[in-house]
Amino acid sequence: MAKIEAEAQWLRSTILPSILRSGRLVDNYSDSKEDTFKVGDIAIDVIGPAEAFMLTFCYRTTIHFEYDGQEYQRKMVVKKTPMMPPDVYEAVQFRALFSNEINFYTEILPEIQSLAGGKFAAPKYYYSELNQNSAVAILEDFAEHGWRVAKDRVGLSLEHALIAVAYLGRFHGFAYALKHTNPQKFSKLTDSLKESRYASDVIHAEWKLTIKTSIARAAKAVATFQPQIDKEFVEKLSFLIADYTLYGRQRVAPREPLATLCHGDYVRNNVAYKYDDQEQPQEIMMFDYQTMRISSPMIDLSVFLAVSTYADVRYNNFDAIFHEYCSALYDSYRKHAKQEVPESMSRAELLKEYVRFLPYSVSISASFLMTLVEPLDMSPEEMFAAQLTEDEIIERTMTQGGEIVDKELAHQVKEMLELSQLTGVPIDDGIDVAKLPKV
Repeated sequence: MAKIEAEAQWLRSTILPSILRSGRLVDNYSDSKEDTFKVGDIAIDVIGPAEAFMLTFCYRTTIHFEYDGQEYQRKMVVKKTPMMPPDVYEAVQFRALFSNEINFYTEILPEIQSLAGGKFAAPKYYYSELNQNSAVAILEDFAEHGWRVAKDRVGLSLEHALIAVAYLGRFHGFAYALKHTNPQKFSKLTDSLKESRYASDVIHAEWKLTIKTSIARAAKAVATFQPQIDKEFVEKLSFLIADYTLYGRQRVAPREPLATLCHGDYVRNNVAYKYDDQEQPQEIMMFDYQTMRISSPMIDLSVFLAVSTYADVRYNNFDAIFHEYCSALYDSYRKHAKQEVPESMSRAELLKEYVRFLPYSVSISASFLMTLVEPLDMSPEEMFAAQLTEDEIIERTMTQGGEIVDKELAHQVKEMLELSQLTGVPIDDGIDVAKLPKV
């Protein structure tokens, strides 16, 4: 309760006056009327681990205030870095994460809205801070306009998946069109993006052990639930993704001709849907742009399908899902570029690129899916403050989420092998394996 009261006071006395003076709180702001601003009730609802996995302290707030004789209500989402030692802040790369999000809302989004004729859905930006060891971002609560995150934390339906990949295709198509027709503007918009996952060689010790153990769990799951898969293939995969930083840094590096603007963490946690009266999804938008980067579009598609859908949807409907993505990409590109799609973006080439990113998506799924299936009932502060032994970390990583996670990881490796054989693309294609550590 004390923390909530402190947040309310912080909003009331420090943040809201600043947002008011920026002109983002009311449309008719004038310095001469600043003294008419009076903040009333502030309600705060903390977003807990049962709703979404987050490394930040995040809450919704409903704010009532008066200005120039009028009563107003604003609903916002406040995202802050939790209390933690500076070395942990640096290891998590929070500065780069928040820098990207702030850059998106203040620099990239206005240009996208202009180029897209205002038809790119995104929450309104209110306020941000980027300090030495802390950061803040405050945005509009998109629920006010009928958007909401899917109820299922994982295992989204085919309807959800098709809408998500079509939207993704349109976004990538628009980005490609801008890159090809106005490369100077594309560079200007994207040059300030920072690598937010693999820039630092320093990895938090618990996270490093979790990643190592999650790879061992995936290998064990394959042996149990997909025993027909050759052991050498599993060993090759394990070697490839063993070093989180060195493999990830190579894989996500922009490579021509397919490099484009990507969300970087396109998963269920970071998209919101609008539904009809029968609870069927109709529209989608993405948010949380902290990992935005220039990379292959398959970083977004492969991770979304690995983390947000189960095999019964992803595997059984893969051709339809991939077709939906490609069709939306091509339609968007033709619309915005006013030219035909290059051969480098053909379905065959995109499928090969998808295979190249499957080890990456499996590495993300191996370390993250368990948290979606079986959320830890801990706040970000509690997570960073927890002092687990190595045995406790290993035990949790090997068992969290149970058989559901094991079967899904094993099936993802099966899909990887089949698509690698189908396309003739080895899973280490494009990776300089000589730069990976021997294990």
